[in-house]
Amino acid sequence: MSPPTGECRRILVVDDNSAIHQDFRKILARSGEGSEELDAMESMLFGDAPPQSSTTRFELDFALGGEEGVRRVRDAVREGRPYAVAFVDIRMPPGMDGVEATRLMWQEEADLQVVLCSAHSDYSWDELSRKLGTSERLLILRKPFDSIEVRQMAHALCEKWELLRASHQRMEDLERMVEERTRALEEANARLIHAQKLEALGRMSAGLAHEVNNPLSYILSNLRHVVHGLEKLPCKEEGLKARDSLTDACRDATVGAERIERIVQDVRIFARMDEPPRDPVDVREVMELSISMAARALRPELRLVRDFQEVPPVWGSEHGLGQVFLNLIVNATHALAGREQPLLRVGILSREDGMVAVEVQDNGSGIRPEHLSRLFEPFFTTKPVGTGTGLGLSICHGIVTRLGGDIAVDSSPGQGTTFRVLLPMATGQAAESALLALKRSV
Repeated sequence: MSPPTGECRRILVVDDNSAIHQDFRKILARSGEGSEELDAMESMLFGDAPPQSSTTRFELDFALGGEEGVRRVRDAVREGRPYAVAFVDIRMPPGMDGVEATRLMWQEEADLQVVLCSAHSDYSWDELSRKLGTSERLLILRKPFDSIEVRQMAHALCEKWELLRASHQRMEDLERMVEERTRALEEANARLIHAQKLEALGRMSAGLAHEVNNPLSYILSNLRHVVHGLEKLPCKEEGLKARDSLTDACRDATVGAERIERIVQDVRIFARMDEPPRDPVDVREVMELSISMAARALRPELRLVRDFQEVPPVWGSEHGLGQVFLNLIVNATHALAGREQPLLRVGILSREDGMVAVEVQDNGSGIRPEHLSRLFEPFFTTKPVGTGTGLGLSICHGIVTRLGGDIAVDSSPGQGTTFRVLLPMATGQAAESALLALKRSV
C-alpha cells in the first residue's frame, strides 16, 4: 500500500548529537548534497527500476533526547499525523536512554517502527527482549551505518507501517460490520418474537372474544328488555320507588355490558389477522370524513388547522384508514383537555421516498419518555382504569403496517405530540385503472 507520488512519510530521529541529525537529513532528504549519488547506488544495487526516493519523500523531525522524542511522538498522535519510523540512539546521557524512550513512545503510538542505533553493545538481544518484549516493530542498526542501508530501511519500515495501519483499519471495519449485522439480527429477532407473541395473543383473543360475545349478547338483550318493561309499568306511588331503583340498576348494568361489548369488538378487530384490502384511496377525503365523525369530541374553543397538500392516492382501505385517523384525532382531543388554547393540526404531504405522510399534531400534555416505546403494545394505556382498553393504537399500528406503511410518534411532556402515518403512494398503471373504475361507479 504505497502512498501517492509526492506524499511525505514522517520519520523522527532521536539522538543527542546534532551532527547525526545532519547525516540523516543528507541520507533521507529527497534533494540535496549526496542525493544523486545515493540514487545512483540504489539503481546499481537494485536494478534499473526508479529509485524509491524519486517517488517518496520523508518528512524529518529531530529530538536531542529521549524525553523530547517521547513528547514529539505524543504531539504527533494528537495532531493526527503520527510518525511511521523513529531512529533512536541508545546512549543519550545524562537523560533517558533509547530503550526507555522506545518503551514510552510505543505507549503513545503502538504501530511506530523503531530502529535502535548504537556503536556499543549496551544491551544484548535478551536484555532488549526483557525490557521491550519480542517485537516485530524493532530493529538494531550499528554505527557507523551505511547510507544505502539506512535509506532502504526507512523505505521498507514506512511501507510496513502503512500496511500495518491498513490492516488495523480493515479489522476495525470488519468489527463494525459484525456489530452492525449483529445488531440488525438482534432487532430482527426481537421483531420476530414480538410478531409471534402478537400472533399467539391474536388467536387467544379471537377465541376469548367469541366465547364472551355470545353470553354478553344474551345479557344485553335481557337487560334492555327489562328496562323497556319497567319504563312501561303504571306509575303507582307504592311501586314508583322500587321501579326507579330497578330501572337505574338495569341501566348501570347495561352501561357496563355495553362497555364489555366495545372491548370485545376491539379484541376481535385486533385478532383479525387477514390482510386488509389494498385499493387506491384519497387520504384527504378519508381524513375529512374522520374529522366529521369526531365532531362531538372537537370542543368549540379548539382550533383545528388543516394543512393538506396535493398528494397522489395511497394504497389502503378507506374503512381501515378511517379507523386509524379517527382514533388519532380522538386521542389528540383527550390530550388537549385543560389546555387554554388547544390546537389540533392535521397535515398531509408527499415525500420523496414514495410515501404520503399524514400527521396528527396537538399541543397537549405530551407523553412521558418511558411510555413512548410501549404505545403500540396491546392493552397498554396511560388512561385511568376503566376508560381505555389499550388496544386502539395497537389496532392502528396493525392496520397501517399491513397496508405496507408505518406509524411513529414524537412527543415531549408538556410540549404536545405528533403521530405520523406513512402510506405508500398508489402509482402506476394498476392504480390509474383502479381509480378510473372507481370514478365510473360513482
